[in-house]
Amino acid sequence: MSIDMLARIENQSIESVYQPMWNLNHWKVFGYEALLRFPNGFCNGNIEKAFELARENGCLYELDTKAIRHAISCFPIDRLKEELLFINIYPSTILHKNFENFIHQLQKNFPHIEEKVVFELSETDKEDSIWDLSEFKEKIAIIKEYGFRIAIDDIGKGGASLRKIIEFSPQFIKLDRYFANNLDKSKEKQQMVALLLQYSKQKMELILEGVEKNKDLAQAIALNIPFAQGYLLGKPETI
Repeated sequence: MSIDMLARIENQSIESVYQPMWNLNHWKVFGYEALLRFPNGFCNGNIEKAFELARENGCLYELDTKAIRHAISCFPIDRLKEELLFINIYPSTILHKNFENFIHQLQKNFPHIEEKVVFELSETDKEDSIWDLSEFKEKIAIIKEYGFRIAIDDIGKGGASLRKIIEFSPQFIKLDRYFANNLDKSKEKQQMVALLLQYSKQKMELILEGVEKNKDLAQAIALNIPFAQGYLLGKPETI
């Protein structure tokens, strides 16, 4: 581990912004996704580059948990009755030897987070092998026992995602923004979304990401997609 990089991460000023996620059946916000920002220009504000730099220097866990803690601390979770907070997390963070102690501390410091936080598993090629580990599946089960929920992102982007739905039984699946783009014009996309809706019914909730046009939102409603997220519905902002 790079001590210099660890010190930079620990001293780095960060900001959390939150993008609303809408319940299309009742037309109200049901949750927010927390997103990390660097107001002082760390890595020129490139979030992916910052996490890769942290990974290269052995500090990915420290940056990931710092972002998680900050996202919770800046969110009025104690004043919200139903809204959920979605927070991105790397599989390697969940596997880290200190992670269970970390979530213990979260619950101690933020007693209102039980059943309110959804860990959105971040997918990256560099961590593909982690998903096959029995230890990782055990850790996911433990997270659920602690009262946290699980979401799998970018469904439909690759065939492996479908296997992950079956093996990890997430409470939420998020459809890749590919499906939202020109959804109103593509019968193939509509049919695929309908199939996923049929599968997910009674098992998990489906969220359509990347909704940016009125016609695509209208089509999502026509297909009975329960939840959606995108710039049309709200941009990431500080709270």
